[in-house]
Amino acid sequence: MIAAIKAALINNQSQPWMYDVLALSMEIVGRPKDEIQRALLSRIDFSAADVSNMVYSAAYLSRFSADEQALKLYQQASKLAPARPEPYVMGLRLAEKLKDPQAILWAATGILTHVWVKGHQDLHEKALNALADLEQSFESSGRKAEAEQLRLARKKALKRDLQLELTWNGDGDLDLIVEEPKGTVCSFEAPLTAGGGVLLNDGYGPRQENCHEEYLCANGFPGTYVVRVRYVSGKIVGQRAKLKVTRYRGSEQPIIQSMIVPLAKEDQLIRIDLSKGRRRKKSEVPQPQQNSQKTSQRTIHNLSHAVGPLSKQAVKSLKGFRVSRQVGAGVSTGRQVPFVTGSQNVGGVANQPVITVIPEGISLSGAAVVSPDRRYVRLSLSPQFTNVTEVFTFSFFQP
Repeated sequence: MIAAIKAALINNQSQPWMYDVLALSMEIVGRPKDEIQRALLSRIDFSAADVSNMVYSAAYLSRFSADEQALKLYQQASKLAPARPEPYVMGLRLAEKLKDPQAILWAATGILTHVWVKGHQDLHEKALNALADLEQSFESSGRKAEAEQLRLARKKALKRDLQLELTWNGDGDLDLIVEEPKGTVCSFEAPLTAGGGVLLNDGYGPRQENCHEEYLCANGFPGTYVVRVRYVSGKIVGQRAKLKVTRYRGSEQPIIQSMIVPLAKEDQLIRIDLSKGRRRKKSEVPQPQQNSQKTSQRTIHNLSHAVGPLSKQAVKSLKGFRVSRQVGAGVSTGRQVPFVTGSQNVGGVANQPVITVIPEGISLSGAAVVSPDRRYVRLSLSPQFTNVTEVFTFSFFQP
């Protein structure tokens, strides 16, 4: 197998999968690790500008104990796509394993600079702990200058250009919509924007601890942000809400402002100037995942205000319909199809899951052709080598 693949590579018949099979075959026969790693590194030529393949290749290298090369690949991927979380998260794990101070500083500050998901606090806590351990090691070894450099890098990573917090009392529902300078809009429908904005919480009553909405833009474009406060449903105490605006948090001169927003049928507009925004270009935004559970809860909440309190059986039926339409566990994709009752389309949407099986291991298919004189048999063999490496799940929005 090794000889056949090398012959194909020499004769310019290379394919990305060949390097994976070559590395596995070398591992089986006990070839030196350096030779195996060189084969895997050659695979990167096919994915020099593809961040997803680079992350995959780095995971493959880590599987073969090539942690240093994998770490370099994660760093390269972060330069091509700074807004992606995988290079920093996986890079921090490898950097701590290798005890590489510069790599730990790169990965930890990269995590702290970005806010990807609602539960980003867990990632930030791990990054802060890694920086605290590194700072302590610098202090104990007398490396005062490096410890000071670390503190400055951490302070810079924790800066936030714009933060909005909308709070209210009552059992109603308000929406916070932010129009960013470059035309992007952050809202319940699009909680992550190319302008760096993230809607961290979309709240609604009656629980008081959930009656708040939060928008955060760690690195925003300079310009004017148009904030819309929209009344959705329910009763709001005093028909007003409180909006807290924090600009340049973590800097030498942060600006904090609070204002009362009266509510009406029309959206209430507030203009916020962010002249010192640090962003210069838009970032890539992944497709958001549908938040079916929260959507269902909001539907029940708003429906109860429209037609009166729902019975327990009605609420149970609505929740049961949602659960029955969720995609089951496993590797699957789905497509949305109209939900039809009889011959009439009632306008709803259901999800029809398509289950996909991922094979793993070695499979061989063949076909035999017998010559007309029945003296020879020609065999066509097609081997397939499939190996699933580590599986990483990154959810940008909590379900």
